[in-house]
Amino acid sequence: MSGRRFTSAFAAELDAYLDFKESMGFCGNSRIWYLRRFDAYCREHDRAVFDQGTVEGWVSAQLDRSGRYRSWMSYIRDFGRWLQATGASDACVLSDRWKAPFVPRARTCWLPGRSSCSSQRQRH
Repeated sequence: MSGRRFTSAFAAELDAYLDFKESMGFCGNSRIWYLRRFDAYCREHDRAVFDQGTVEGWVSAQLDRSGRYRSWMSYIRDFGRWLQATGASDACVLSDRWKAPFVPRARTCWLPGRSSCSSQRQRH
């Protein structure tokens, strides 16, 4: 038992996927956090098949709550690819039409006497 406490029909697969990612050196907490949300969605909606309805249903629900950063979509896409690679050939891989757009990071300017970074950018 990993201590990740997945409880949906995908609990064993989610644990195995995260074990695989950790063996490759990917140990991020955000991946686990979002996959726990996916797990809770599947449990609450009685989803037991990793198909388009399950994946896109969760993504749609998550979009209603997410901010401007959408990197979490890559976690569910990667899980679908891993399921296919490990024998679940009918597992859904989130399509590219759901790809998160690039969001530039906000810049903070800490120069004394400047009200914004725009005046600094204009000088360069």
